[in-house]
Amino acid sequence: MLYIHLLKMKGFLMPTLATLLREEISKIVRREVQDQVRELKKTVARLEKTSPPAKAKAKAPAKPAAKPAAKPAAKTSKASTGDKRKQLRISPNTIKKHRKRLKLSQADLGKLLNVSTNTVLRWEAGTSKPRSKHLPGLGQLRSISMRELKKQLGQ
Repeated sequence: MLYIHLLKMKGFLMPTLATLLREEISKIVRREVQDQVRELKKTVARLEKTSPPAKAKAKAPAKPAAKPAAKPAAKTSKASTGDKRKQLRISPNTIKKHRKRLKLSQADLGKLLNVSTNTVLRWEAGTSKPRSKHLPGLGQLRSISMRELKKQLGQ
């Protein structure tokens, strides 16, 4: 006990048993991993030597096999009269851009489309999407002039 006390006074702390075990285990594990990696490297080198044609084949770009010409899909009437949302490609940014181009407030745009100001806010934020009944009105924002807009707001 006195010996340990003297060692601590000199500034030397005895390592604990757990620390010694941890260090020894890590050394052993490191050696085992290095041995396994060395064996794997040897195996890879041996395989590369035995199969150079396979290696060249893997590096060369593969030639596409001759395929019969694909027939174009026939358009259905459903595709032509499909969802207007996909055809108009209305995104939150486009709604905001057209509203600002026309110098409309969110409340005015809401009046034009018969929706609340909060709905317009959510459309522009991207938290909700316009329903199909509002899409034609949003599509008209692209081509409407300021005069037509003032007439509609005046009514």
